[in-house]
Amino acid sequence: MKNILPELAALVSVLIIVAGCSSSDATSSKGKNGENKTSVSTKDNGKSADPSSQDNKKNKETIRTYLTNEFTGPSEKLKKLFKKQKTEDPTALNPYIEEKYKPLIAEKDLQTFLNTYRGVRWLQPAYFAGYQLKPKTNIEIQKVDSGGIAYTFKFEVEYSKEGKTNTAAITGHVNINDDGKIQAIRVEDSGLAEKFLSQTETPKKGKTS
Repeated sequence: MKNILPELAALVSVLIIVAGCSSSDATSSKGKNGENKTSVSTKDNGKSADPSSQDNKKNKETIRTYLTNEFTGPSEKLKKLFKKQKTEDPTALNPYIEEKYKPLIAEKDLQTFLNTYRGVRWLQPAYFAGYQLKPKTNIEIQKVDSGGIAYTFKFEVEYSKEGKTNTAAITGHVNINDDGKIQAIRVEDSGLAEKFLSQTETPKKGKTS
């Protein structure tokens, strides 16, 4: 059965991009604290007007729901799906991810989102490393003055294992399209996903004398 962990390691750039591949440009760099950062931008066909007060509220709720989904769990239901995906059915996660994220992501981008497991970018490696996640602080979201509809966010997430709890700072930037759906999101996770993945990789055998 196909093992998805190597794919996660290859995809563990701290970006989640839900824009179509044909209209995206990507660059990679190292952050000040050594975090991996990959930015993918979707080219706009025109300038978007600043959202009204009601639209602004809805956009913030969309972003907050997305981040809460990404950094809460995994639930018992999701743990069972991770196990099923690894041992029985490689597509077992698709219905779950679609249910959680279809209201938040443009329909044209949803299939790519499903195929790359972007909806469980943190929860899946957390599960295989034995961690539980939950936001520790409120998710603060601020509108950015720009030609499009963009926001920044920041919060702290707790990750717990065997009675021990640590925290990591989560920050990022989101672009919303005119339909109120997320078209691009960049997340800087203080190396959290890499930490989880490093604890799920098979240790290298030492040399024998």
